[in-house]
Amino acid sequence: MDLQLSLEEAERLHALLEETLEQGPEDREMEKVYRLLGWRILAEKGGSGLTGKIADLAREADSLEEYERARDQMLGPILGGLERGENRDP
Repeated sequence: MDLQLSLEEAERLHALLEETLEQGPEDREMEKVYRLLGWRILAEKGGSGLTGKIADLAREADSLEEYERARDQMLGPILGGLERGENRDP
């Protein structure tokens, strides 16, 4: 199935899904739709700096899983550095 939404419509739907997920019980299907929509929004919007690099990964990925793997691989060293003890507030 192919669904056509404007960027604004997709962003509103993404926000509504986020609200629903935060308020209700865990729903794996809805969570996957939320992640899928977020991936496609990021690929459409782009950005600069780190956001731009992640958006490039989103555009290049052929699936949600491929995108999430590439994103986690890119962010792993950054997040690891931020989590080191010397980088934490006392």
